[in-house]
Amino acid sequence: MGNTPRPVGTASFARTQPRSVALSVALWTFGLASSLFLVGMWGRTVAIDSATIEESARTVIDSDLATDRINTWFEEGLATAADLDSDTARSVVHAIETRSEYQEAVDSIIGAFVDTLFAEGGDTTSVDLDMALSPLVPIVADELVRRDVRVEVERIEEVLDDAGVVELDAGEAASVAAAVTDARAFLTQVVLVSLFGMLVTGLLAVSLASDHISMVKQLSTRVLVAAASYALILRLAGWALDPSRGRSPIVGGFSVIISSNSHVFLVFGGVAACVAAAVYWFTSRDLDPTPDEQRDVLDDDTREFASV
Repeated sequence: MGNTPRPVGTASFARTQPRSVALSVALWTFGLASSLFLVGMWGRTVAIDSATIEESARTVIDSDLATDRINTWFEEGLATAADLDSDTARSVVHAIETRSEYQEAVDSIIGAFVDTLFAEGGDTTSVDLDMALSPLVPIVADELVRRDVRVEVERIEEVLDDAGVVELDAGEAASVAAAVTDARAFLTQVVLVSLFGMLVTGLLAVSLASDHISMVKQLSTRVLVAAASYALILRLAGWALDPSRGRSPIVGGFSVIISSNSHVFLVFGGVAACVAAAVYWFTSRDLDPTPDEQRDVLDDDTREFASV
């Protein structure tokens, strides 16, 4: 008996199956690497954006808990200065806490705590409580007069003098700055590794594809879609976690971070869109037949009709 010849289609399928599997793996790896690259670039941009990080920390600290703690401390000092009961002192504080002078004093105290979080190890920051709260003395005196409470302004100033300047040692709080530095270094490594992975898997996918130009356009489109998706997701997450929507201070601080620097995704998405558009433009020009080619096609058609 002779050997039965193998069908041509079976041999072709056997050759193309490993190629298609390798292409699928390359595309999957390229997608993973591009996602890591986009997220890593965004995270590294956030890590070097000191204004955003400080705003996030301020959102966490500048919460109702911190404000209530400052109010309680001020109530205790006012009760000592004017020999008031706690209810009267609390009513005075509630009456002045909406004033701009009081808000500025609270902001300066909270700002000092934020500065401490980002101070270098061993450094100290200070809060001059006397200077921060001295503008409130005449306002407090007026509120006490409205309540028929007579107290000398000098007595209130003496209480502020006793508070003096509070030294804040960075100590372990400096670990926040150290954590940001460590995150920046780690994300830099992620960006470099993922970029290398994108180049290798992208070149591999192009080499395995039957149409190299179409594969370049497909890879660019994948990066564009991923960048647009991440930008949209982070924007929606930042809106959902906004502290003005009743979220907790910690969640609010996280919202500040994820809502920032979305332009990173837009930049790389725009680059990918430009690459895809350029490839489409050049390939579409190559596909358009020249006048000579059009004439040949017409001649061929004419000859076919003539032969009939």
